[in-house]
Amino acid sequence: MVNERVPRKFSVPRKILTSAFAVLALPASVLIDTGKLPARSRQESAAQPKIEFEVSSVRRSKPEAPPRGNEFLTPFEAPAPRGGLFSANAPLLLYIIFAYKILDMGQLQSISLHLPAWAREERFEIQARAPQERPTKDQLRAMMRSLLADRFKLAIYTETRQLPVYALVLDRPGSPGPQLKPHPKDEPCPDQADTTPPTTPGAAPAPYCGMAVWREKGLLHFRMLDVPLEEMAGMLGGAAGLIGGRDPRPIIDQTGLSGRFDVNIEFLKDPGGADLDSDAAGPTFTNALKNQLGMKLVKQTGPAKIFIVDHIEQPSEN
Repeated sequence: MVNERVPRKFSVPRKILTSAFAVLALPASVLIDTGKLPARSRQESAAQPKIEFEVSSVRRSKPEAPPRGNEFLTPFEAPAPRGGLFSANAPLLLYIIFAYKILDMGQLQSISLHLPAWAREERFEIQARAPQERPTKDQLRAMMRSLLADRFKLAIYTETRQLPVYALVLDRPGSPGPQLKPHPKDEPCPDQADTTPPTTPGAAPAPYCGMAVWREKGLLHFRMLDVPLEEMAGMLGGAAGLIGGRDPRPIIDQTGLSGRFDVNIEFLKDPGGADLDSDAAGPTFTNALKNQLGMKLVKQTGPAKIFIVDHIEQPSEN
C-alpha cells in the first residue's frame, strides 16, 4: 500500500506515548505543507552509511499482547539492550520516534500529520539481533532506520523552514545559572549507561554522556553531560513541550555560549502541563530554566528542521 493521507487535525493518542512521552497527550497538530523536497535533501539522505540488523522479524501484534520494549524506544538516552537483542511491541510511530531520535514536539507532529492511521495506532512486534554484542543506542537507531526502510518502505526526509520557534537566551547576559557548568576536559564520561538498578528507588542513574531522565519525589529530572548547547536546546524542547506545558515550538540556542556543558534541571510543570505529582512542591519548567540554568525562552520566527514522510507501506507478513 502506498502512503495514504490523513486528516490535518488530530491529537496523537496518549496510549502510544511511552516513558517521558506518556505523561500527556499531544496538543492539536501544527499545519505543515509537505510540498516537494529539494534534490539536495534526498542526496544527503542517500549518502548516509547503512548498517543493518543481522536477522529481524516483523509481525502485527495480537490485540491482547501487552506493549513491550518501551524503555528502548524513547528518544532520550537510555541503556541499549544487552546481547545485541532488540525486542519490542509498539505502534510504528514509536519505532520512528526512536529511529530518528525525535525530541521536538513540532517534529513529532509533522511526522504524525502525514502518517496513515494504521501507522499511529496498530502495534507491531519487532524482534531483531544486532551484529555486535553491545550496540550503542545510536547504532540501534541506524539499524532500525534500515529495517523501517526495508520492511515498511519508509522514506523520510528533512527540510529546514522558517517556523515559530523559541530562542533560548541567557536571562542575564554573561550569567549562566548554577546548574549549567562547562564540562571538564579532563573528565570523560562513559558512553554507555550503567544498567545496574539503583539501590535507592528513584535515585539518579549513574553518570554517562548524553541525557538521562528520571523522576524523584514528584519532580522530573533532566541531566545532560558533555553536550553542546545546541544539542541541549533540542533536548529541552522535548522537556518543555512534552512535560513542561509549553506550546510545541522548536528551541534554538541563542545563548552565545560555546563549548560543551553539564546540565541539571528539575521541575514540576507549567500551567497546562501534566501533573506529575499533585502533592509535590517544586518549580515550574519556566522557573527552573531561569533559576537553575539562568536562561529563558523568547518567542520568535526562525529556521527549524522538520521531518517529512515521503512514502510508507504496510509490511508483508514474515
